[in-house]
Amino acid sequence: MVTLEQKLSLFKKLVDEKVQKEIDEQILNKDDEIKEFLEKEKQVLESNANRTKKAAIERIKRQKSEAISTMIQQERKLYLKKNEEILRDLLAKIEDKIRDFMQTDKYKEHIEATMLTSLEAFLSEEHIYVSIPPTNFNKAKEAAESALKKAGFENYTIIEAELNYIGGFVLENERQTIRLNKTFAEALYLKREDLGQMLHDAIRRGETL
Repeated sequence: MVTLEQKLSLFKKLVDEKVQKEIDEQILNKDDEIKEFLEKEKQVLESNANRTKKAAIERIKRQKSEAISTMIQQERKLYLKKNEEILRDLLAKIEDKIRDFMQTDKYKEHIEATMLTSLEAFLSEEHIYVSIPPTNFNKAKEAAESALKKAGFENYTIIEAELNYIGGFVLENERQTIRLNKTFAEALYLKREDLGQMLHDAIRRGETL
């Protein structure tokens, strides 16, 4: 026969087992919730980390590209400046050579030969104007008069040209419809682009000018 104490002890045991089972289930559920929460947080953190990493990489790439672009622009400016300085120096040296040439008898021969060729464009003109730069004006004038006479021109006017012209001459008809600039200054201006390209190629090859 089961005593009351035994019955109470059995009941207590059943209650304890039930409570323990519920506690174990709650703990298991909480463990699952915690694991699920941690997994979500992990994904969020990884996603944020990936976005941060990607943004950092893009920023570095952009900064690198901007730095390279700035460097290229600076190098280009320095190159163009150097090229222009060398070109100005070269043109100045050529002008000095021209001035030296103008002191020789060959300059007079050059004026006469060039003018004889140029006068072919004025054969139908009744009167022409010849502009000669002031440097060595008399020597160039003598050569011009000789060429005009050889070409059969009697009506002409020889005048002193602008100071910025270097050697040579300018021919123009009375109606100002034909004008030939045969000054050395004009020749240098027309050759400036070719000289610039020559310098560009020489600098790229690393040649010493």
